[in-house]
Amino acid sequence: MNITTPFKIDGTERIFSIENAPEFKYGNDEVLSREATDMTFHQPWYKEGFTEKTFLSKAEFKSLKKGLMASIGNIIARECLIDTAGFDLENYHHYVKTDAEHFKVVSKTRDLFSADFNFPVNEILPVLGKILRFNLTDIDPDTQDKMQIIVRINRPFSKDFNPPHKDIYEGVDINGYIPRFINFWIPIAGMTEKSNLPLAPKSHLINERDILRTIEGGKMEGNTYRVRMIQSWDGQHELKRSKVTYGQVLIFSSHLIHGLALNEESDKTRVSLEFRLYKAGD
Repeated sequence: MNITTPFKIDGTERIFSIENAPEFKYGNDEVLSREATDMTFHQPWYKEGFTEKTFLSKAEFKSLKKGLMASIGNIIARECLIDTAGFDLENYHHYVKTDAEHFKVVSKTRDLFSADFNFPVNEILPVLGKILRFNLTDIDPDTQDKMQIIVRINRPFSKDFNPPHKDIYEGVDINGYIPRFINFWIPIAGMTEKSNLPLAPKSHLINERDILRTIEGGKMEGNTYRVRMIQSWDGQHELKRSKVTYGQVLIFSSHLIHGLALNEESDKTRVSLEFRLYKAGD
């Protein structure tokens, strides 16, 4: 018998298979997001857990998209030996047609650094820092590791998405501490009300005793994940898609529940950039 669980996105319920998923458990009696653990604590949007801000001009966004398109096109040609004449990010699925080819591409786009882009990505950091009113760095202060930039490629009606999760949980479960970073998510192509990233507003304020989740990764629709899958929070299972659009950045607490970014566009691949940043000198 297939084990399933429901989730709602913008009021519409969908059923997902969680067969063979790790055991779901409720957490301890504590709220993990607080002044000492959440870098967004003093932001004016803290109670919601996220904000959408314009940070690129039309020319800057066009340059970023053009550079990213060139980078991904080169990866497709090199890794899959596919002729990329006429390639565009939104028609990615017309070139990369199989899961095997797609996995070759995303194995390269999950761990990129600023030097891999035909765009001065490092120049974005002070702009984002100005929004937050403190300086940012991509160097983890605890490990001194430079954080990767992930290019998320989500094909139409595919399983190219994570289950609902919090990004802090891996650090909490494996290392026993709450990592202090902020999430940034930038739409690049194929972004519509049918493909935007779903969030659970205010979910970072929910007590862990009311969050039912896995402790060792997750399993959904046959896919295996490193992220800890959340089945329900305070008795809820509904997310709302962000309204972030081109030239904007979605900034959200690393404690906020997000995921299930289904691309329900029939003929558009959605592409976004996502990364984590730390407070400089923190």
